[in-house]
Amino acid sequence: EPLFRSIHDIGVYGKQTSCYFQSIACGNTIQDNVCYNGPRAGFNFNDGFGGTNVVAGNLVFNMVRETGDHGPFNSWDRQPYVTAAACDTGP
Repeated sequence: EPLFRSIHDIGVYGKQTSCYFQSIACGNTIQDNVCYNGPRAGFNFNDGFGGTNVVAGNLVFNMVRETGDHGPFNSWDRQPYVTAAACDTGP
């Protein structure tokens, strides 16, 4: 769980980078991070998988400097997977 991180100046060599990328995962908490100076989105969600993710209290700025196709948060319109994964974070 990325908590209280400072992520910056990414994408020097790889241009498809993000401060946080999620694919086929669920029940994650991305909270209280500072993300800046990158070529594309700060947070990139590849799919819905099992859901139950929490994104809160993050500061994202000066991203998407090399494209103009989205903003600091990017997610693809894919439907959640049907899974038996234990993704419930509880009440």
